[in-house]
Amino acid sequence: MDWLAEESETITNNRKPWKVVIVDDDLEVHKATKLAMKTFEFMGRRLEFYSAYSGSEARALLREHLDVAVILLDVVMETDDAGLKLVNFIRGELNNRDTRIVLRTGQAGLAPESEVIKNYDIDGYKAKTEITVDSLHHLFYTSLRSFRDISRLCSYKNALKALLNSVLKVDKLADIESFSTNLLTYLSDVLDAYEAELVINKRKASVINIKSTNTTVINAQSDSSSAIDVPDFINTVTAAKQLTYEGNFAGIYYKSENEIEAVVVLEVDTELDNNAIELVEIFTEHVCALISKVNGAK
Repeated sequence: MDWLAEESETITNNRKPWKVVIVDDDLEVHKATKLAMKTFEFMGRRLEFYSAYSGSEARALLREHLDVAVILLDVVMETDDAGLKLVNFIRGELNNRDTRIVLRTGQAGLAPESEVIKNYDIDGYKAKTEITVDSLHHLFYTSLRSFRDISRLCSYKNALKALLNSVLKVDKLADIESFSTNLLTYLSDVLDAYEAELVINKRKASVINIKSTNTTVINAQSDSSSAIDVPDFINTVTAAKQLTYEGNFAGIYYKSENEIEAVVVLEVDTELDNNAIELVEIFTEHVCALISKVNGAK
């Protein structure tokens, strides 16, 4: 069997894969895991494997890749506790609380499960003799769900913090337009955390169009290129007064209490989930509130 050919096989799915690191001094463990999970997908995304054969190799690899979703970690490698020391390095020195860590050991007596679970920040403990294809699938489903949810919460926190900091600096309409343009770029970055349901390519069009009494107040774009007629699409969304899709574009509609209407246009791979829509609406609501504040101060 040509293992090298299998490991270098190009993934045809163009959605960003989940990064998985296997840390084990046994080459066969790497081969068997990759083969067993070769066709696995979670939320439309495949797995991309990285290999380390010692704790020191893993340290170098994890310093380079800060967005690893899951680590499958052997306990006994160059030392009897190399894996446990790596856990402390990840959670302590790297301050990485997001990546899910599952220990796998062939010598459970050297690291009893009850003690390890109690004393180390890990998400699972498996004896290698217990691992099957089905148990691996179960492990990845649960670990990736957990990683996805943690990433979403972190994105919300960072997005709202950036929003509040930006709002404090806005005191005139020209600033609002600049703020809206920067907001779109930031939304694209934040929503990238939702790439399980939503992928935004930064070179594609993102538009926020805000009207007050049928007069355009803001029409900010983070990129002018588009595969659709954006003005026509904005009119369609405004007339529908609801979330609307056209091709790969989504138009999110929002209307403020003082009758200011807003449409945010984003290019997506699939339909937006409720959390992503809510995040866009929070940003839009604050832009509309800023417009009202500035207009009222004139």
